[in-house]
Amino acid sequence: MSELIQTSESDAAGEKAAQVPPEPVRKADTRRAWLASLLAGYWVWLTGLAAYTLVTAVSWLPFEELASKAGPPPESVDRLVAAWHRWDTVWYVIIADSGYEYDQRSTAFFPLYPMLIRVMNPVLPGGTFEAALIVSILCCLAALVLVHRLTAEMLGPAHAQRVAYYLLAFPTGFYLIAAYNESLFIALAVASLYCMRRGHWWMAGLFAGFAGATRMAGVMLALAFVYEYLRQRGWRGIRLNVLGLGLVPAGLGVFMFYCWRVLGDPLHFMESQKAWFRYGFKAPWITVTEVIDLIGRTDPFFGPTTIRNIINLTAALGFLALLVLALVGPWKLGKDHAYLVVFAAAIILMPLSNPIHSHYPLSSMWRYILECTVAFMVLARMGRDRFFDRGYLGIALMLQGAMVVTFVHDQFVA
Repeated sequence: MSELIQTSESDAAGEKAAQVPPEPVRKADTRRAWLASLLAGYWVWLTGLAAYTLVTAVSWLPFEELASKAGPPPESVDRLVAAWHRWDTVWYVIIADSGYEYDQRSTAFFPLYPMLIRVMNPVLPGGTFEAALIVSILCCLAALVLVHRLTAEMLGPAHAQRVAYYLLAFPTGFYLIAAYNESLFIALAVASLYCMRRGHWWMAGLFAGFAGATRMAGVMLALAFVYEYLRQRGWRGIRLNVLGLGLVPAGLGVFMFYCWRVLGDPLHFMESQKAWFRYGFKAPWITVTEVIDLIGRTDPFFGPTTIRNIINLTAALGFLALLVLALVGPWKLGKDHAYLVVFAAAIILMPLSNPIHSHYPLSSMWRYILECTVAFMVLARMGRDRFFDRGYLGIALMLQGAMVVTFVHDQFVA
């Protein structure tokens, strides 16, 4: 009972502090706040790394004989690391080693992450894949620290701790340390959103520009920029720093220039999406109705295809509902969170507007949801209830463990 009382008091104090507009603080206070976020993010990060290492090692036990015939023994560190060399990772390694001209379909994958791999590869141990994994692991730490700091300033430290755990514990949270661009994108996007909250508009635009060079969704930070700028300053308060908005599409613009000069088409990255069966845009509600229809006529009903479609659709609609709850209802976060909702809604609506023409129209939706930081803030508000907190972590970690095992055995999960 005393634990619940202390948690409630901490949450209440955090909410009270979060309702006060940010004021100038001493540099010492700022350093202490960032140190607290660094330590909090570090322990979540370290816990996740230990868990993923253990699950990866244990996942090979039932396949010991098969694994021994295929290569080094299953206890080999090299084999355990190589188990994470899956799916999109192959493309990032190719781009880092050989550029986009080696296979022009690779322009579907934006350049900043493979560029970092290429730059860091000479100074990191192992080959290109190992460099990619290390870059992602470090970006995961940065993402967790930034998510904690943003949440701490908005909702207080107790909520911030839960958000960091909830994010990494989410069933697809392991993609934050896989050799994907997920953790880099989240770190850059949250850095931009944090700068927007603090009124550092040029830095917000700069981080957003780098996010746009990581994934096309980065340009959606422009919507959050405009909303938050006008909320803070209004039309009459517009100053020269509003031009920071022009930096948001800079990363995408540079990539378009590259595609034009080298491949002859500034929109080549859109054309290459067809290799992954994305042929065009449609209204999100049309996609939803098509997925529902696909679920209804797929036989058998409880087969893998149907289950995947149900999970993806439920995830999309469920997190859209969380975005609504961020604005209204018992867990609402306040008007100063609305710009986060704007960005998160765009993240979810993008794959709903450009589905995959296959048996899995919303494939990867569970992975995109990781970028909706504000939805995890709502879950953290719900997590003030001890039973919800334990229930979420228990179910999420159980599902994530199954997904990690599936992933390292080269089966697509998100």
